[in-house]
Amino acid sequence: MIKKLFLSCILMIQSVSAQIVSYDASFGSNGKHTIMGANNSYRTKIVKNSDESMYFTYARDNSSLGSPISVISKLNANGTVDSSFGNNGETLINDYYTPVDSQLTKQADGKLLIFGFNTDGAAIARLTSNGQLDTTFGINGISKIANVFSDANGVGYGLYLQNDKIIIYGWTIEGPYNYYESIYRLNNDGSIDNTFGNNGSIKTMGNFIFLDNQSNIVSLITNYTNTNANVTYPNGGMEKYNSNGQPLTSFGNNGVLVFTNSPGAIGTASMDSNNNIICTNINNEIFRLTSNGAYDSSFAFDPINSYPFTITSLSSVIEKSGSYFIAGQTGSMGETFFISKLNPTGSVDSSFNYYSETTTNPDAIADMIIDNSHIIAGKGTTILKFLLNNSTLAAAGDPIISNPSISFENPVSQSLNYKTQDKVSKIEIFSLTGNLLKTTKDSNTPVSDLPGGTYMAKVTFENGSSITKKLIKN
Repeated sequence: MIKKLFLSCILMIQSVSAQIVSYDASFGSNGKHTIMGANNSYRTKIVKNSDESMYFTYARDNSSLGSPISVISKLNANGTVDSSFGNNGETLINDYYTPVDSQLTKQADGKLLIFGFNTDGAAIARLTSNGQLDTTFGINGISKIANVFSDANGVGYGLYLQNDKIIIYGWTIEGPYNYYESIYRLNNDGSIDNTFGNNGSIKTMGNFIFLDNQSNIVSLITNYTNTNANVTYPNGGMEKYNSNGQPLTSFGNNGVLVFTNSPGAIGTASMDSNNNIICTNINNEIFRLTSNGAYDSSFAFDPINSYPFTITSLSSVIEKSGSYFIAGQTGSMGETFFISKLNPTGSVDSSFNYYSETTTNPDAIADMIIDNSHIIAGKGTTILKFLLNNSTLAAAGDPIISNPSISFENPVSQSLNYKTQDKVSKIEIFSLTGNLLKTTKDSNTPVSDLPGGTYMAKVTFENGSSITKKLIKN
């Protein structure tokens, strides 16, 4: 009775204090997939499917163009290339080059949208789920809009899905220091939707564009290199438009808010599920703007005292269930990357704290996908998959009674014994460095071949869910 009670306490503590425990050795090579032929100057974008497979983009050098072209590929759940996708696992978008990172999203019908640029402007390609150009979209699968580019910093462009419409945005240039952000809406066939904005588009001084929960369009203005923006918005500002591209009159002054205080030079910005905008600046600070454009004083991140290292750059901020997962770099050359979790108030979540790793190159983590069991991250020419206890991401009040559960006899002696009311598909035992050491399924499986130490057991149930537990072997 005492042993069972103690074991319950151990499992409860693990559930509360879960964090990244190791690489997922069942994915790629010890948790890593290397993208062959990729140019590491361009960041990978990732879309994960419900079956754990994923699509991703990357840039490949093309000597005839003198610039990289965009490639989209697909990985199976185990991190191997799905050769049934496109041409032996990949599709090259030959109609445009990629001087910036390609954007990627998936429609509700499973079709894929890839956004990049050619010499004339924006190019949006649509692929079927098996990697073929969708000829019902644009011309032979590609829609083009002239004079829409990335900005001088290689950002300030992207795409969103608005029900059955497609929102794209980018930089339009009309002369030195005379430029603005163009926001277009496309119909499902790739044609410009002339019912949107002013004959299909909006002009704004913003350099970060968002689509909020009500399908309103939000433009955050912080670009101080634009002379015209400096006159109208000397401290920056925010514009809002309704779903059809008309000024949202209920916001600010007829849809326009001029900031009285400057937010500083913003490096990254993203919108969370509450329509707040999370920003990072050049001082590696993180702050939050509310949906009405005000600074959120309830959010406070301390980059100096939060970690035992100095942050040299922040590359990604992703919200999940009200918390924020951040990725950045440290070290004299940025050779060490880290992933951390912040509470909704901006403090470091002590149960997750941070994961850091020193690598042979200073590539930053860009895109991150977070679910109840894993963190998937694009870093340079690799895709990384980390094991994560699924309870780490559970929001307060989330029901847990329907989640599969399992209890192990712990510490483990000569056999692996467990109890569960759910059907187990497999149990994989990993070292703390992510190496897969043993795969089993049944209780009372001999493990005498494992030396004494600490291990992680990833349990996959027949319903497809999984959970990770720490095991101590005598």
